[in-house]
Amino acid sequence: MAKVSKSIKSSKSKDSNPFVYKEIASLAIALVVFVFIYFDYYAVYLGIALQVILALASLVISGLAIKKLLGTKGGYGMIMLSGRHGIKEIDYLARRYARFWDLLSMWGLVLGFGLLSYPLLRGRASKKVYAIGIISNMLILAFVLPFTTYSLLFINISRFNVISSAEFSTTIPSISALIYNFTYPGAYYLEYVLKGIVLVAGFSGYIIALLVANAGEIVIAIIRSISVNSIAPLHSSTPGVAPVIPGIDLPLFSGILSLAIILIIHEFSHGILARSFKVKLKSVGILLFGVVPVGAFVEPDEAEVVKLDKRKQNKIFSAGVSSNFLAMVIFLIPMLIMLPYILTNVYGHGVFVQSTIAGYPANNVIKPGTEIFAWDGVGINNITQLESVAGKDTPGSLVSIATSTGNYTFVAKSENGTKLGLIGVDLYEKYFPVTNTLEKGIAYFFYSLFGILFMLNFLIAVVNLLPVPGFDGWRIYDNSLKKKYVNILTAVVVIALLMNILPWI
Repeated sequence: MAKVSKSIKSSKSKDSNPFVYKEIASLAIALVVFVFIYFDYYAVYLGIALQVILALASLVISGLAIKKLLGTKGGYGMIMLSGRHGIKEIDYLARRYARFWDLLSMWGLVLGFGLLSYPLLRGRASKKVYAIGIISNMLILAFVLPFTTYSLLFINISRFNVISSAEFSTTIPSISALIYNFTYPGAYYLEYVLKGIVLVAGFSGYIIALLVANAGEIVIAIIRSISVNSIAPLHSSTPGVAPVIPGIDLPLFSGILSLAIILIIHEFSHGILARSFKVKLKSVGILLFGVVPVGAFVEPDEAEVVKLDKRKQNKIFSAGVSSNFLAMVIFLIPMLIMLPYILTNVYGHGVFVQSTIAGYPANNVIKPGTEIFAWDGVGINNITQLESVAGKDTPGSLVSIATSTGNYTFVAKSENGTKLGLIGVDLYEKYFPVTNTLEKGIAYFFYSLFGILFMLNFLIAVVNLLPVPGFDGWRIYDNSLKKKYVNILTAVVVIALLMNILPWI
């Protein structure tokens, strides 16, 4: 009898696994959050601020709940999942393709730091590597980055395309409205300046120059805002940085998948170079914000890394950036193959309201996200058409607008005695997907996946080249320059980043 009882007790203990139920509960929470964010992404009637707040709140709450259930490391909605899965694969790639990864890391250093990469490599790279790297810099700048325009079609960051109707005659031309957009009419010399920067300092110098230049424009906008006693100049200036979060400003499913792929590419490359130099790996893991992957890591033995000579250290630090540059070019190919079909079959085009300006007739009347169909009886398809028609409005004249939410008529208002009649709307022009059939939905998913992979591989590469603590670029700079010079450069970049955030506020 005692044996039977013991057997039953043992069977019950073996079959009941609380951790399995906790995993199932975590998956259920993740599914609920995915559904919520999916609908939140399309709820433009809520306004962008409320959409972002709701999405962030759901991610924080779900992150805290899942962390509690699984007992993982993390905090404030962040979840750190780590283990030794993947280390064998990294070891295999390091042994089997050691020469390829070594050349790739050197190519990435030349892309990242241009001619200044020579001292970083201690002159150990062949002339062919330097030549291919410099030529690649010029080709990427001239022929690859312009295609970022098309990958932006599915990104819901309207502030990058905003044109204020209160600033038609005095809008400040933007040097870096987007990372690929480095010229504006009448200032073509800037293209050659930036090409020179890329040649000498690579894409690290390029991104630093753009951030500083855009920060300068924002300072000018602040000064103008004070001088004219209006926030319009600052309100219409372009932020130099923006968050990219699936379900908030990226498509949810293709956004999450692309981020996971990019993070694995970046971090596994660090691990492969580390293993090729016989450095032990402690763990491999991923960092989640709620249910969204925001980071990945391969944890090498830092004590072994610092024993390597600086040239090898720089190769390890540049490996992730190098792989992102290569992946950017690879994913551009299927995006371009799909582009003709996508533009002609999947996308519509129009002008939309970003926001309204206090003190003007349209304020709190027209809702954000409203599409403009006609202005003063003239059909509108793009900002250029709208500027042409609205430029004829004078103070006191009636302005009639046909929109997706109804027809409106306003009495135009003047600002500071100008002859231009304004109603106070911020407008942006965008393409939008029309996925009303299964075929179009599938095509849009893969196009957005390849487009996000193309663009974000570039963005993650150049951002990681910044001399900011925690980034690969900072480790390379800190490894190669005197500490005081690194500190000065870091301070300049951090201040520029903070200035670039101001237009969002």
